[in-house]
Amino acid sequence: MPDGLLARVMADAAAEMPQPRRLPVWRQIFGTLGGWPAMAGLAATACAGLWVGGAMPDDVMFAFDPVTSAALDTGTGLSAFDLLLVDG
Repeated sequence: MPDGLLARVMADAAAEMPQPRRLPVWRQIFGTLGGWPAMAGLAATACAGLWVGGAMPDDVMFAFDPVTSAALDTGTGLSAFDLLLVDG
C-alpha cells in the first residue's frame, strides 16, 4: 500500500472519530452525584436538616435518655433555635 494512500486513510479515520468533550467541573460533580434529581433531593434534605436543627422544640429534647436530656437542657425560655443566636 502506498504511503500517501495510508496517510489519507488514517487522516480520514482520525477526522471521523468523536472528539472528547471537556465538561465543566460543576457538571462533572453533578454527574457524579446523580444529576439534577439527586441534587434536588440533596438540597431538600439539607434544608430539612437545617430546619429540624434550628427549630427543634424543647419537647423533643426530653425524648432522649435522662443523661443526654440533662446535658441538652437549656433552661426555661430558650429553645434550640435561640441557642444559635447567643454570641460566644
